[in-house]
Amino acid sequence: MKIYNKIAYLVIIVIVIAAGFFLYKVFGEHDIEEQKSDKTLSEVKYLESKFQDIFNQLNNIKFENYEISSSKVEESESSGESGSSGSGSESSSGSSSSSGGGSSSSSEGGSKKAETPSDSKEANKQFKLEETGVLTKTSDIDWKKIKNQVEVIYTSLYSTTIDLYQTSANQEDITGFNKQYDNLTKAIKEENKENSLKELSILYNYLPGFVDSCTNDEKERTVIRTKNNIFKAYSILEQENWDEVSKNINDAVQEFTKLVTNISTEEKGNQYNINKTYVMINELQNSVNLKDKEVFLIKYKNLIQELQNTVPEIEKLFLNCRNKFNF
Repeated sequence: MKIYNKIAYLVIIVIVIAAGFFLYKVFGEHDIEEQKSDKTLSEVKYLESKFQDIFNQLNNIKFENYEISSSKVEESESSGESGSSGSGSESSSGSSSSSGGGSSSSSEGGSKKAETPSDSKEANKQFKLEETGVLTKTSDIDWKKIKNQVEVIYTSLYSTTIDLYQTSANQEDITGFNKQYDNLTKAIKEENKENSLKELSILYNYLPGFVDSCTNDEKERTVIRTKNNIFKAYSILEQENWDEVSKNINDAVQEFTKLVTNISTEEKGNQYNINKTYVMINELQNSVNLKDKEVFLIKYKNLIQELQNTVPEIEKLFLNCRNKFNF
């Protein structure tokens, strides 16, 4: 009887150990996959923010309302000082022929004149805070800054590519994304604004698919698709094809409507920002009817800023993952 009890105990122990190992295996792998997805999502969002910066820089759009400028201020010596210096040197020169002491005085006066000539100038810098906006921005593009930024992004592409291959992302899309980035780099190198906007829009179009492969959160998916349509309209603004611009903005409105009409209980606290963004997208559509690029850009700038507030946890996710995975 005791033998049967021992066998039963051993069987139970084996079953418990096997069940524990199975659960650990299942949930452990699930956690690892979730960590990989979070890391990849944060990397994609990092690239998204950099592409957004380039979009803005190609039209000199800044979210800051002020910028610090510097100018050189030249200060010259007063005419009174130069006059007294000159008269002093003349009297010394006149007395040098009559006495040795005058000669010493003359040499000192001469050296002073050499050190501080009457026409010397001192350059200083003056700094001031200036308001800046779409209507007052300069039309000159800082190509050097954009080129440097595009080159730096290459260092992030390698790790992002590896991580994307471990998600459910389409492998052909990953390859196409990297090739398209080369096309963008070529357009930026040639300092061609229209082509740069075109290639950047094609590149950004890959991101919604990458986000879909990393998360099931419909809010994140909706926001990235909405921004994609806005950037499509923005990228052809120079061509003034207002019918196509209107179509893309209308697609953005339709996309974001899904988020407005399906606000979950967890998102109620963010409802104000969501509703505000919806109103701003419709206002952007209204500006298309005016067919004015500057008015469009003003509303575009405000809308992009508000879209960042619609999913504020994305920035938190990126920071957490960057600290956790050291990238």
